[in-house]
Amino acid sequence: MKQKLQIISSTFAASILAFTAVAQDSLQPNAVQAGQHQAGKANRARQDRLNSAVKSSDVIGMTVNNYQNEKLGRVEELALDVESGRIVQVILSTGGFLGVGDTLTGLPPGALHHDVAAGVLHLDATRERIKAAPKFDMTKWEESGDHAHLTEVYRHYDAEPSLWFVDRDGKSAARATSTDRDSNSSAARDRDEALNKDAVRVAGIEQSTIPASRLGQAQKVSRLMGMPVNNLQNESLGKVENLLLDLPSGRLVAVVVSSGGFIGIGDELSAVPPTALRFASDRHSLVLDASKELLTQAPHFSSDRWPNFSEPVYTEGVYRAYRVQPYFTTNSVTEPDNTALNARDRNDRNPTAFDQGNSAGDVDITARIRQGIVDNKDMSLNARNVKVITRDGQVTLRGPVNTAEEKRMIGEIATRAAVLGNVRNEIEVK
Repeated sequence: MKQKLQIISSTFAASILAFTAVAQDSLQPNAVQAGQHQAGKANRARQDRLNSAVKSSDVIGMTVNNYQNEKLGRVEELALDVESGRIVQVILSTGGFLGVGDTLTGLPPGALHHDVAAGVLHLDATRERIKAAPKFDMTKWEESGDHAHLTEVYRHYDAEPSLWFVDRDGKSAARATSTDRDSNSSAARDRDEALNKDAVRVAGIEQSTIPASRLGQAQKVSRLMGMPVNNLQNESLGKVENLLLDLPSGRLVAVVVSSGGFIGIGDELSAVPPTALRFASDRHSLVLDASKELLTQAPHFSSDRWPNFSEPVYTEGVYRAYRVQPYFTTNSVTEPDNTALNARDRNDRNPTAFDQGNSAGDVDITARIRQGIVDNKDMSLNARNVKVITRDGQVTLRGPVNTAEEKRMIGEIATRAAVLGNVRNEIEVK
């Protein structure tokens, strides 16, 4: 009898274990899907921000380390789709000596973290994981950039949800071709102005998707550098001087064009939203639908005084000048660096970065203060990242700096840009 009870008990326990295993197996796909959904939401949230704006010339050749400070390689090339403003993949070179015998692999741009202070890129990966990654063949550029290969690359680094911008079915409401856009530019502008902000936002996302069939045509950044830029009348506007990259969001922030000769102002440069550009039919030059008057009125700058394009308010002004919907919102960028302080400020009913005014005067004051801070080479990284909030002419400065002298200097810069008495210096010395 006792033996029978033991047999029954063992059978019952085994049944319970089997049932539990089956239940777990049946639930696992849902758990995975939920995890992928959350990861996708996180990626989409980050891609709605202006996280940074680093020159492509600085990224090429940059060292890539892991978080154990082991060198993984260096950036060999970048694959960009200018017309959608997307960084498709970053090409990493590993091994070899002076470029001989090296191995190339692709990386999702969002997997890289730019350590500005150290001047390196960080990737959360071991050397073994890099060795096991899908290889990139420069001689087979199109095959190494097609959807199947790209999916394999992104999946290897757990970044597959970031591939939402690839339109595999060809059903995206993407922007019309350059011919259609040119012939209906005024109608398109009237239509865009009639849409509400949410609809424009959706349209902006759709037009920045890449048809899967075009992935293999992504351009090498080395080929884009120096490429001629013309207007619709085939007049030379200049050439591509540089490209500004937002690696965390996988976006191309702007194409910098040496426009000085065309507008008659020395060595002036113009930052152009990438989606305002189209390739000529031979793909040897870029075309911008812009007159001399538009280029003159749009923001431009001298080659030795670059604005801070990581400042969303300034960069949004560049996009608006070319009647292009920004991929980012000013509100989604300005909070993350001092979240706790912003939460406290909202509770105290003090101005936060969300209260930045949108008038031309407020935007101009903020941009001039920001430029003054960036131009001062004695400022620490903390000082360069203080918040500058202007609303109705009233400037509020907030954030941590390293020294009292930095606080004083920033206050003076703000006072020169705004009306005397309209500056509230709430900067905190660490």
